[in-house]
Amino acid sequence: MKALLATAAVSVLLLAACGTAGGTGATTVNATSAPAVNPNARTVNATLTDSKILLDQSTVPSGKITFNVKNGGTMVHEVVVLKTDVAADKIAPNPDEPGKMSEDGSQGESGDLDPTQAKTFTLDLVPGNYVLICNQPAHYLLGMHTAFVVK
Repeated sequence: MKALLATAAVSVLLLAACGTAGGTGATTVNATSAPAVNPNARTVNATLTDSKILLDQSTVPSGKITFNVKNGGTMVHEVVVLKTDVAADKIAPNPDEPGKMSEDGSQGESGDLDPTQAKTFTLDLVPGNYVLICNQPAHYLLGMHTAFVVK
């Protein structure tokens, strides 16, 4: 009886090892859970701290731009992309929402991101000057804005 149980246990282990030898299960799960990214888009990586928006590049060619945004701060943040010729630190306040800035010229945004959360979104941007801001109440005033140029 012990020999039969030992043989059965070894057989189960061998079958399990053979079943994962191809590795297709893990690869399929990762491939389907990855965000869809436009292969023709330029990519800009943005990290949000509690006082800054850090970009890996601040000038890109026009067209489809994919923003990979990660909240590295300790509170909720967001990125709003504004097309404007106004300097990054001169965006007008929103008279209807104290502590927030006007989103005139908004091209799109990440939406709210909790700490450690990340999001990818793609916008089709024409040449011009842009400002990326966090428009959570008072975050812009803390310095969460940066200039961005599309050529």
